[in-house]
Amino acid sequence: MKKLLILFLASALIFSCKTQKGISINEKEIKSENASVENLVKTIAQPVDFTTLKIKANADIESGNSYPSVALTLYIDKGNQIWANASLILPLARASIYPGGFKMYERLGKTYVDSNFDYLNNLLKVDFLTYKNIEDLLIGKLFFPLDINDFNFSIENNFYILTSKKTMKVGSGKDARNFSRRLTFDSNSNLRQIRMDDPSKNTYLQIDYDDYINIENKILPRNIKIFIKGEKEIKITLNYNKFEFVNMETPFEIPKGYSQRKIN
Repeated sequence: MKKLLILFLASALIFSCKTQKGISINEKEIKSENASVENLVKTIAQPVDFTTLKIKANADIESGNSYPSVALTLYIDKGNQIWANASLILPLARASIYPGGFKMYERLGKTYVDSNFDYLNNLLKVDFLTYKNIEDLLIGKLFFPLDINDFNFSIENNFYILTSKKTMKVGSGKDARNFSRRLTFDSNSNLRQIRMDDPSKNTYLQIDYDDYINIENKILPRNIKIFIKGEKEIKITLNYNKFEFVNMETPFEIPKGYSQRKIN
């Protein structure tokens, strides 16, 4: 009996080690004499090395009203597809995002979208959303090119800070906006915050990343908060619960009888 108990405990320990959710990354002190914008940019330009990634998450959305937390499965086939399935006891919505555009349907209103990225860009009044940008956003990487000549470099409260010297124009015509940018990185050069402001139109986009972990030598955030202020304020929170570098089936078919949603 004693041997069986020891064997059971050992097996449980081995199993728990195999299914661990990653190792938390400790912060270190930034030494200004060793810091440079060139080293920072070189480090943050390094991609997260994986082929496929399955993420179990909870998603919360606030837009004037609070909605129940939704269970979310994300599957990233790097460079090819982001597949997402949302449920709240019962299935709610499913999406397939790919380099040429995206498809999505939601069950409550029985509507679907089948479009290129113009739909999302028009919806958010931006012009920079592409497949790769969305993929980068979900794994804690910058979603726009970084030219160090466009930024001032500083160290504040043990964070690396890049502040834009000039604004970035987004959109055209009456929807054109000019955003200043502020990028924050922690002592391990992990992206912690993107802040884009257009004070003239009282709009901003802010994305916060927190609780980075090392899982199979890949550094990923476990918490992402997205704040959008335009005509309305929207807050989206993603809490990643589990990462798996596996292959999975990604079925997607728009149900019959659904109506297509058009761009307003």
